[in-house]
Parts: sequence; C-alpha cells; structure tokens
Amino acid sequence: MAESVRTLRRDRGPGDDVAVVSLSPPKKRRLSWVVVGVLLVGLAALLGAYVLTAVDDRISVMVAARDLGPGEPITAADMRVVEMGKTGNLRAIQSHQQDLIIGQAPRGPIPEGSVLNTGLFVAKDAAIPAGQVVVGGAFAAGAVPTATLAAGDEVVMFVVAPSGPGATTVATDATVLGRARVWAVEGAASADSAAKAWVSLLVDEELQTSAVQAASDGRLRLALASG
Repeated sequence: MAESVRTLRRDRGPGDDVAVVSLSPPKKRRLSWVVVGVLLVGLAALLGAYVLTAVDDRISVMVAARDLGPGEPITAADMRVVEMGKTGNLRAIQSHQQDLIIGQAPRGPIPEGSVLNTGLFVAKDAAIPAGQVVVGGAFAAGAVPTATLAAGDEVVMFVVAPSGPGATTVATDATVLGRARVWAVEGAASADSAAKAWVSLLVDEELQTSAVQAASDGRLRLALASG
C-alpha cells in the first residue's frame, strides 16, 4: 500500500488531482444487520414478557372431586386440580398446598367442584361440635322425607308408637324427639325392595339414647325441618 501511494505521487503532474480511494469495506451492510439484530432482540423480549404475563394470570387450585360430607377426613383422591384466572378476592388451596387440608374434616357439606380453602376444614377430632354426637340407623322407604336426603339437611326426629302383634294398620301416634342434622347418607331406600338407606345424624348428647333405641326398634322417622 505504501508503494502504491509513492507511485501515485511520482506520476502526477502539476495541477493534476489525485483521486483518493478508500480501501475499507462498506459499512452500510454491517449497520443494517445490527439494526435487524436489535429488532429481533426487542421482539424476543416482548414475546417473553407476554408469555410470563399470560402464565402469571393463571393459577392452579384445588376443588372437590366429589361431594364431601361433614366430618369425613379428606384425602388426595377427594381433590382435583383446575386452572383458573387470578383474582385478589379468591381464597383457595393451590396445587402445592394440599397438605394443609389432607386428613382434616369438612365443617359442613362441600359440593363437587367447590374451590377449597382452609376455612372449610377443621381437625378431625374437632369436626363434631362439643355436646353433640353422631348416631345412625337404617331407614326403609317412607321413614325418610325424601329420596334426595343429603348431608347437611336439618330434620326433625319422630318416634312412632310400636305396632301390636298381627297389626294390619300403621301406627299414627308419634312423639317428637328433637331436631338433628344429617351427617351422612349411604344407599337409598326403595319401596319396591327391602333396601334401606343408612342415615347418620348429628344429635344433642341428651337425645342419643332415645334416638339409638328408636332406630334399633325401627320406630325412628325423619321429617325435613324448616329454616
């Protein structure tokens, strides 16, 4: 390069202009690639921010996988995970917090699909209120007020008078024993068969002896209570 410069200077005459040619490669193409790179980086950043925002707007929560009855200790099989949008007012057990309620008992009936939170549960030994007990009995068709009797229903307990040997009519005399809350129902009573429904009742302690005896004798009847 130095030799070329000397040659140009030696050959030029007075008044001649010397053209100066740059030997550096053009920068225009390099600059365009830089601009494209910057745009791609910016687009990737915006896309990443959108994805993170979309993910953060969803939350995995636990809901009841079936109808849960009061006093029944909950297991992992009683729950399932659902995705839902975040809300500031939502109280929910998230998917990684299941241990907070496993082994605890619902305070009352929890329908399938309900979003679960810690306020719905208590320790198993605290599920039955103080001063009350759970008693049960088998009820034939007609001894319960409805085929859809369910946990949580408030009922009135009646004790019907015993029928004499060989009686062909149903005893109509009945004594009100007191109120109770249905704790659980298993099976269904059918008028077309001998099938009976097993109903567990939450009753005051002072009523347990009478309720158990009436259920054992087949003389306990239930009616839905108002309010």
